[in-house]
Parts: sequence; C-alpha cells; structure tokens
Amino acid sequence: MHLTSLLLALQQFSGATEIEIPRLDEVAVVDGVLDERAWSDAALIDGFRQYEPADGRPAAERTEVRVWYAPDAIWFGITAHDSEPQSIRATRADRDNIGDEDHVVIYLDTFLDRRRAFFFGVNALGVQLDGVRSEGASSAGRAFGGGTDTSPDFAFESSGRPTTGGYVVEVRIPFTSLRYPAGREMSWGLNIERKTQRTGYVDVWPDVRRASASFLAQGGTLTGLHDLERGVVWEMQPFTTVNMPGARADGRWERASPDPSAGVNARLGFTSFSLDATLNPDFSQIEADAGQITVNERFALFLPEKRPFFLEGIELFSTPGQLVYTRRIADPLGGAKLTGKAGSTSIAYLAAVDRHADAEDRRALFNVARMRHDIGTSSLVGVTVTDRTILDGPGYNRVAAADARIVFGGLYYAEGQIGGSWTDDGAGRRSSPIWEAELDRTGRAFGFNYQLNGVGEEFRTQAGFVNRSNVVSARASNRFTYYGQPEAALERVTLFFRPERLWTHTGFGRDGALEGTENANVSFRLRGDWELQARVARDFVELDPGDYALLETVTSSGPQPYVPLDRVSGPTIELSGSTPIYQRFDASASVGGGRVAIFAEGGEGSARSVSASVALRPNPSVRLALGTSYERIDRVLDGTEFARTLLPRLRAEFQPTRAFFLRSIVEYRAERRSALRDARTGDPLRIGGDLDPFERTAAFAANGMQVELLASFEPTPGTAAFLGYGVSFAETDAFAFDRLTRMNDGLFLKLAYQFRR
Repeated sequence: MHLTSLLLALQQFSGATEIEIPRLDEVAVVDGVLDERAWSDAALIDGFRQYEPADGRPAAERTEVRVWYAPDAIWFGITAHDSEPQSIRATRADRDNIGDEDHVVIYLDTFLDRRRAFFFGVNALGVQLDGVRSEGASSAGRAFGGGTDTSPDFAFESSGRPTTGGYVVEVRIPFTSLRYPAGREMSWGLNIERKTQRTGYVDVWPDVRRASASFLAQGGTLTGLHDLERGVVWEMQPFTTVNMPGARADGRWERASPDPSAGVNARLGFTSFSLDATLNPDFSQIEADAGQITVNERFALFLPEKRPFFLEGIELFSTPGQLVYTRRIADPLGGAKLTGKAGSTSIAYLAAVDRHADAEDRRALFNVARMRHDIGTSSLVGVTVTDRTILDGPGYNRVAAADARIVFGGLYYAEGQIGGSWTDDGAGRRSSPIWEAELDRTGRAFGFNYQLNGVGEEFRTQAGFVNRSNVVSARASNRFTYYGQPEAALERVTLFFRPERLWTHTGFGRDGALEGTENANVSFRLRGDWELQARVARDFVELDPGDYALLETVTSSGPQPYVPLDRVSGPTIELSGSTPIYQRFDASASVGGGRVAIFAEGGEGSARSVSASVALRPNPSVRLALGTSYERIDRVLDGTEFARTLLPRLRAEFQPTRAFFLRSIVEYRAERRSALRDARTGDPLRIGGDLDPFERTAAFAANGMQVELLASFEPTPGTAAFLGYGVSFAETDAFAFDRLTRMNDGLFLKLAYQFRR
C-alpha cells in the first residue's frame, strides 16, 4: 500500500473527517423547502457508504446533507434521493415510532468524547425521533447497554416532504436542547445515518466500519463552532392529574371519588450540567407494559423506564451489572437530580423519597451517584454508589462498585467491575461481593464476547436490578459472518455459537455447574430485507432438593417427603422469520419447542411455543399492530398438561396530525396451571403439615381482558393533555366473552404545560 493511501485509511479509521460549517446570521422557515439563501452557503456533506447489511460499499441511493448554524441553533437540510420514490415508507407516527419507516438520524457528539451522542431523527413526513446513543455499560432504564435509548425527548423543529425524486427534510436544533462544554470555540462529533426501508439498507456518513469496538469513535468532526448563544435554560412544568378508580368488592361495583393531584417539575440547564427537581410527581403509566409469559419463570423480569423525571441524563447512570435501576423508586414524594460533564469527568446524582417502599408502607430515602472519567479515545473508569435507607425504622441497603472499560486495538475492549453490598433489613447485617470480567472483539467476519460474572450469596441491590444472587455465570459467545456479493440474493449469513455455565458463588471452582447450555443460532438476510433464523440448543439444569423441602407427596399410604428430579436436560429448537417492511404491512413469526424444567414441581416438561405479529398501515394516519404469544408445557412423565398461556394483543392508533393521536390497546390473557404433582410418580403434592392443598400447589386459571383507551395532544415535549381510560375484565371460561366481569377500571386526566426560557 502506498504511504498516501495508508495515511488516508488511518485518517478514516480514526474518525478524523472534518467539516467546517459556516456561522450565518440568517433566518429560515422549517418547511422542508431548502430555498433560503443560507442553504446555498451551507457546508455540503455527501459520499455516504453502506453500513447494513455490508459495510464499506457505495450507497445504493445518494444522500446530500447541508449544515450551517446561527447564533442560537444548528440547521440540517437533507435531500434523500430515491430511484423508486413511490415506495417510500412514511406515516404520521407518534414520536419515536419511525424505526420501520424511511428516515434519517443525526448524531451530535457535543463533548467530542466519542462515548455519547444526542440523536435527532426525522422521517419523510417530518415526524421526530430523538434520544441518546452511548457506548457500553448497562442502562438504568433498559435491559441492555450501548446502542440507542429513545426515552429522552428534546425540543427541536423538523419538517419533511416527499418529492418526485425522494424526500427532503429540514431540521433546526436549538442549542438550548443540547449540552456541551463551556468555551468560546469548540468542535463536535457527527454521524449521520439513513435507513431505506424498501431495501433494508442503512447508509452512513462518514464511512463507519463494523470492525470496530465503537460506532461513535469513527464519527466525523464539525469544526468552526464559536460564540454559541445558549445561556441558562429554565424550565418549569406544572401539571395536574385526576384519577377516578373503580373496583369490584364483595360482588358490588364501587367507584371512588375523583382524586385530584398537582405537582411540578423544574429544571435549570447550564451549558454542560442540568439540575432537575420534582415535587409530588405524576408517575402514572400512559401505556401499560406489554404482557409477558411468566407461568414458568423463577426470577423477576426487567421492565424499561418510561417516567419523564428519570429520563433526563439517564445514560450517565449506566453501569456494568445493572447497579442502577430507577424503577425501584416506585412512588416518589419528591426528588432532585444533577447530571452533566466537566472536562473528562461525567457526574450523575439522584436523590428521592419513596412513599411506599415496602410491604409495611414505610418511606425510604434513595441516594444514587455515578462518576465516570474518560481515558484516551474510548476508554473509561467509573465509580457507582447507591444507598436506600428506611426513614420510618431501621434498615438500609448500600452498594459501592468500581469499573473500567479499556478499548484497544480498534476491535477489542475489556471491561471489569468489582464491588459489594451491605444490607441490614432487621435480620442482621450482612455483605457480599459482585464482580464482572468481559472481553470483546467486534470484527467484521469474526467476533466474540467472553464474560465471567459473580454475585455473592448475600448480595442485594435495592436501587439496581440483579435478580439472582449466589451465582457465577460464564458465557463464551462467538460470531461468524459471511457477506454476499453486491446484488446477490443472499446478503448476509451470521452464525452464533455460545456455551454458558452457571455455578453457585459459594461452590465456584469446587462444585459442578448448576445450569448450562450450548446453543447455536444462524440467521439469513435475503435481498429485499427478508430475515430467517434458526436456533438449536441443548440445555440442562440441576434441581436443588432444598427448594422443595416444604413439599410432600400424597400417597395411598400417607404423606411422604418429596424428592424432585436430580437433573433435567434436553434439546430445544426455534425457527423464526420476518418479512420486509412494506408500505402497508409487515409480519413476523416464530415457533419453538423442546425439553424444559418445570421449576414449580421439580419435574421435566416438553414445551411448545408460537408467536406471531402483523403490522398494518392502511394510510399515513392509521397504524394497527396485532400479535399473539402461545406456550404450552406438558409433563414428560405422562404427557399431561402442566401449564398453558395464550396472550393476544391488539394496538390501534389514529394520528391525523403530529400532535394529536388516539390509541387503543386490547390484551387478553388466558392462563392456566394444573395442580402440582410428583415428578416421579404423578401423585399430588401439598405443603407439608397442611390437611388441604395450599394455594401454591393447587390448580389455577386466570382469564381476562385489559382495555386501554388514550387521547393525547402533545404539541411540544412537556406540554400535553392526556385523557385515558383503562378497564380489566375477568371470566371463568377462556374467550367466552359473554360472561366477562368488570373487575376494576380507572379514568385518568392529565394536563401539563412546560414553560421554557
């Protein structure tokens, strides 16, 4: 390779592409028409390259981006050329729901730290998508770290319009919606991404490659920024809510009197820091969490954070090991939060008083702090401290941990964490460690991720999400990827192979593994954005007799101590596929089955599962989504049914304008489980010493429907009117419908207005 070519390649890999943008004292109208004089003087960005499904190739469609800035905002004008403009996918979707449509996303790394970026997306009709992209660590609001979090909302203007040659979008991002370092002159990181749904292709600027430990580290750089006019941003959001709940008690329907409430959120936004406070916040859920099948689950399930107060700067609380999980603060009386960055150090602190922290209805004070310091281009070290102290009596839980993420060789990162918890819940003081080690290679054709994580026997985190203690888990994930030639029918094949093992923390290095799996997953991406996947695995689990010590087998000769199976193992298989995102619909489906452990009775089961979904878009204002999940587990002993769950869900949206929409969600749950039985003989089980079966061992069925209706008017983030109604029904026979009994309901009204200066 010639020296010049080598230097250019190194410059591209380091993300050193620089664009100097002009400062213009101009005024433009955000209308999707780039006809003002400022656009002719703007800097031009083109030369997009493909990132999905194969990186480094020339983009199939041309994209041109013009950028300039005024004293108070930065402007982007994007012309997305398309050889088949009639096939562009775009609807008047609700905010952040444009992932299945043609759209463009702008990533602004305002601190130029290559670790975090604000992103702003727009579809062909100007509907907005926004949030924060971060590199590495588990999120305080999501189950996995890294990637993008669309929960935060920022105030910005956008407009889009289809054209005869594609579409044009115009974006104005005020500096008051951003945080950046104090200083007269600065440079920002920039990545731009375009998704063409007809092909499923993603094009990027600059030429970001898959063989890298960081997406943002390969970004370009905007230079020429100086004398930005932002000042201190002051926000005040008073709000009022009214709830009218109803419930059935002793066969009679009773409705409570209207329960009005008022509160306020406040924010001071400095250049690089934000101070937030809330008093009597409204944390009611506007949308219920999607139903999940839980009949054979042993541990708590993660639910994402959706509440506005927690979302500002939530990415700065990200830690390995999920040590911060803000949904632990269930019903705050009030709270305050400081988030921001000074130089190379990020700081995040949250304090809140939870009104109903436990079964005894006691209050608890939460203090959560996270500090992170950047090292080099992409590495960092961090410290996390959390404290939950009961205010109305004794009891506390404290966690402290240090972590580091070291990126090296372009493709690799090593991450580690070590810490512990100290707990006193009235039964004595105890402590335990938590630790983690991870090594990752993100290569184009070959990658791996190896992890070894430990959670001590008495480790507790009442401000985080660690759903299982006294375990050591190991996994070795290996990925192999084949890329087809341009225009080929098979665009990409990816094979994952991942063995896993789990031991007790107290027996690690001495005892055998309690659980494990060897699984392989192969996915095929076909031209036109068809996806097919197959997964095969062999799982095993050792059953602990101590978990069943209270159970007895009821035999003809009297009760006998129950002895569960020693071990359950066997193969499982799952097949799934999805269609392209067509203009009017898309669909996906999966089927699976195999050997599973029946944890409630310590036995062996055969599981079958089916899930399917279809999304319909008959016109730009109407969106329908219908999905269903089905699972049945039979006993291997005699083929009888242990449990069955059927969970259909319908979501319908009508959105005539970007600010106003109507939504309905209907979900039905038909769930049943038979009485527990001896896994060896089939005899009934009961709780030892009881004359009658305890509720835990008896058969049960739960059939019912939940309906949610919502009318929303939200012209800008923070200013909104919500009118909602939710009702739940129950019935004895599944899907009888004519015998549905209303069990509880609620009418909900919320009015909020955000003052901003």
